[in-house]
Amino acid sequence: MAPTFWLSVLLPVYNVERYLAGCLDSVLGQIGDDNGVQIVIVDDASTDKSRAIAEAFRRQYPHCIKVLYHSVNQGVSAARNRLVDEADGEHIWFVDPDDYMLVGALRQLHTILDTYNPDLILCDYRKSRFAITRSFFGPCKQLSRDVGQLVCGVFKSRKMYCWLKISRRSLWIDGPRFPEGRVFEDIATMPWLLLKAQNYYYAHSAWIFYRRRAGSIMDSVKRKSWVFDARKHEDLALALSGFQEVMDEALGRTLPSAAFYVSDFCAQEFVKTGFRFARSGAATDGNLKVGLHHYLEQFEKCVPINFEQLAVQYLKRLRLLRYVFLKYTLNLANRSQTSALNDTGSAA
Repeated sequence: MAPTFWLSVLLPVYNVERYLAGCLDSVLGQIGDDNGVQIVIVDDASTDKSRAIAEAFRRQYPHCIKVLYHSVNQGVSAARNRLVDEADGEHIWFVDPDDYMLVGALRQLHTILDTYNPDLILCDYRKSRFAITRSFFGPCKQLSRDVGQLVCGVFKSRKMYCWLKISRRSLWIDGPRFPEGRVFEDIATMPWLLLKAQNYYYAHSAWIFYRRRAGSIMDSVKRKSWVFDARKHEDLALALSGFQEVMDEALGRTLPSAAFYVSDFCAQEFVKTGFRFARSGAATDGNLKVGLHHYLEQFEKCVPINFEQLAVQYLKRLRLLRYVFLKYTLNLANRSQTSALNDTGSAA
């Protein structure tokens, strides 16, 4: 009979030979005599020594480590989807192999599950020895059933990372799935997972140490201010497509607070997109006239409150900097669109 696992730790691996052993050690060091924790690895056709490292750990810990392989690189979404399919644990926790699990995390998690048995557990993370970054704004260290508040608290924190959310594996049955071939996959997946939870627990404790690694998606978007990756920003702009309708159906009504925080999340991403586009080498007059307004349209397809109305709410809430940045980016996009239309008319 296959062993019963209370948790599957899921690692999507691709060219992380510098970090993989440390990540695995951080988990294995906390398992001890607990045979209820499984580690599942999918090596996504690494070209470095990641596969050999994973296989060496599997041979040493065959009772709790399972390693699977992709013959060709399919991307992190495909790796994560397969990890969900192959996991045996009642709960699943994605851990990026270039990060590591902080001491005491599994013990705290197990205590919460034994005491409260929530569908979803949220934790915080560290980026340095001293600073803890919150993943949620709302009630902590108690079982909560207000899913609307869960949505608001996660969107307010802006931390969609799947590795900050330990979930009952049954929530993944019939979806959600990570979108293969796209980036910003957490934004396109985690909000839907929130709506499937009937209850949740926010631990308000750092369980993951996060490394900002060169080559990551966010690093590739930010590190060259003169380069604008249109495909990645298109994925970002449309990541929440359809979420508003699903949210309203799941919650039974449109919650003003949820509508605000979902729209605020998208507006801040639109502002960042606008600034990156404007200062990029690709932002010639022609590109800017067409491109920036296009992203405005894409973002606004995903929001319950359009950005002009949101700007008014910023003023009412005294979010003055957000108001200024949003209005500036809206004016830039709309002014450029008007100029483009005039140029088209002149050419005709």
